[in-house]
Amino acid sequence: MTLFSSPVIQFMRSATLPFLAVSIFASGHASGFTIIEPTDAQRVKPGQVITVRLDPKDLDNLIQATYFWYHEQEDMLKESAEENLALVSSSTHDPPFGGALRVPETAIGPLRLLGVGERASARFRTEPWAIFDEVTLYVEPDSELTDIDFEIEKPLGFGRAALAAVYAEIDSLGKIIELPVVGTFADGVTRPLRLSSTGTTYHSSDEHVVIVNSDGFLQLAGNGTAIVTAKNRGLEATLEVVVDVNEEPNEPPVADAGKDQTVQEATRVQLQALNSFDPEGGSLEYHWSQVGGSKVSLLDPYSANASFLAPFVEDTRTFRFKLRVRDIQGADSIPDFVDITVEP
Repeated sequence: MTLFSSPVIQFMRSATLPFLAVSIFASGHASGFTIIEPTDAQRVKPGQVITVRLDPKDLDNLIQATYFWYHEQEDMLKESAEENLALVSSSTHDPPFGGALRVPETAIGPLRLLGVGERASARFRTEPWAIFDEVTLYVEPDSELTDIDFEIEKPLGFGRAALAAVYAEIDSLGKIIELPVVGTFADGVTRPLRLSSTGTTYHSSDEHVVIVNSDGFLQLAGNGTAIVTAKNRGLEATLEVVVDVNEEPNEPPVADAGKDQTVQEATRVQLQALNSFDPEGGSLEYHWSQVGGSKVSLLDPYSANASFLAPFVEDTRTFRFKLRVRDIQGADSIPDFVDITVEP
């Protein structure tokens, strides 16, 4: 996985300006970077134009603010950075370093607005800085849901029952996949409805064949046929699932991202996945990704103990990471999350 660096641009401190560098560091931490509008948990509509505004006390030495939209649990990948970009703002905007931005038309449920700032003083620092704030909005369409469906070829087959190579991995008992559930609304927009936070609930007609958790993760439990039902806003969709795999028992592995941590800036943070396990005692593959906070450079994301250097922060800020593990039979875990709070 390719990770992208924080939008905060870092420059080497100029050796010809020692007096300026000293004066900057002697002043301690600058004022914060705080989004005061919109507010956390504010309810908005898809396509609504809202104003983003920073606390006026936080604008000293700020030269740019960049804003991104991220959906719930969405990995912060380099290839998605451009499509997630919402606004680039400077002092000439109204309000300064803020402005109008549009809620994505396809959004529904929790939506994270991440704002990342760049200060002129960062040009003279060699250390990584994270100048950011974020709020989570709740998006609820005005339009009525007119149809719900599984966006996949039907019936869904696994093993010898597979009708198409939808999933490249070897099918085995214990395998877990994310069900692609979507809804079409009266405004003509199709929105993702897999997560429980969008109002979707699930039922399996035979949990000896497939088990579905509240966020639409389907687990192969045994051979046979089962009907999975997804319901949302009074509508429902059904999916026939046929499983015909090697009957060797296999339970999915369990991801454990460790306990939340509070650390000081500029310290090396190690993420702990060693409590993850395979019920059969087999070895595991690990995959860490970041889903909260401004982007940091995550080292060894495919190891049990990924790490990163806690950046300097102006205020206490939280970074969130997601862990999934896979066993030697190819079964994936349900993701687990850990929050790392960095204090100045």
